[in-house]
Formats: sequence, C-alpha cells, structure tokens
Amino acid sequence: MGRGRPRKTDPDTVLDTSMKVFWEHGFDGTSMNDLVTATGMAKPGLYATFGDKEALYTKALTRYVRDLGSPMLEDIKTSPDPIDVVVRRFLDSVATNVVDKNNPSGCFLANSVVECGGHSSSLEDIARGFDSERRAAFVDRFKAAKEKGELPEDTDAEALGEFFAGQALALSVMGRAGVDIATLSRFLDVAMQVLTTRKATPHS
Repeated sequence: MGRGRPRKTDPDTVLDTSMKVFWEHGFDGTSMNDLVTATGMAKPGLYATFGDKEALYTKALTRYVRDLGSPMLEDIKTSPDPIDVVVRRFLDSVATNVVDKNNPSGCFLANSVVECGGHSSSLEDIARGFDSERRAAFVDRFKAAKEKGELPEDTDAEALGEFFAGQALALSVMGRAGVDIATLSRFLDVAMQVLTTRKATPHS
C-alpha cells in the first residue's frame, strides 16, 4: 500500500505550541528540532510557514503579547477605577500568570527582554519595544491620575510609572524561581505601600 498524505497541521496550533516552547526554554535553549518534535510539523513546513527560528520567535512573542499582555494593558489605559485598584489588579494578574502550572514559569515578555539583549537587533528591538509599551502605559496612567487629583501635585508620575512597570519584571523573575503566589502577594502588598502613601486626600 502507498503511504497516505501527511496530516496537515494547523498553523495557529503550531504557533501556540512554539510560543510555549520558547517561553519555557528561551531563544537560545530552543532548536528547530525541538520545535519539530513539539509541534509535529516537519522542518521544511516550519520554514515555509513561519520563516527561520528568529522569525518564528518574533511571531510567538507577538502572539503572547496580543493574547495575554494587550488586554491587561488596555485595562491600565482605560479603566475608570482608582489608580491603586488598577495597578494592583494588573500586578495580581501578572502574579497569577507567572505561577500558572498550565503555562511555563515566568513572563515570556520579561524573559525575552532579559535574554534578547545579546542577540540580533531585530529580536532585541521587538522585546524591548513591547516592554516600552508597557512602561509607557503605566507612566501615562500615573500622569493622568496626577492631573485628576488622585495624587499630590509634587508626585513624580514618571518615576512611579516606571517603578510599578518594573514590578512586573520582578514578579516574572520570582515566578520563574519558583516563588509561590502567597509570597508574590506579600511582595505586592509592600510595593503598593509606595502608592497608597502618596495618594492625595480627596477634594472636599
């Protein structure tokens, strides 16, 4: 009997699987053979559909940001809730995600920012570009909170925004190191004191 046609593999499924492999092992720690094994797609098919490893990594990181990061950033940008509520909700979501046993540990974006610094400019640019978007969203939200009177007039909104955006990176490193959710929550309790002690007294 002749061999049947090879089973077609859904590109979206392959991309999701590739994302988790890169997320777990990083760019350097993942080979094309690893991706072939994980996805079930032959190497020629991977190259034809996604390009080389760098191109596939870029597409995987973009998928991660679109599916997980963008909805959280949108809440930072548009939620009508008070600044402390919005910031804590974002960071609690990060903490929950980085310890989720259904996913690799840590934050794929944060991992990429750390790892891609020594790689090609295109990889570094996309990782740092997404991270800059996150930091900008925090800074803009703190500036808006200051303008609304939620924070005192002498508040350095940019420094606060950078500080809390940085907590997302810290949570990722801690989650990847195996820190549990209770410890991450206590860490955030302390970090949030920076904001709660700065909140302005509501105007009468």
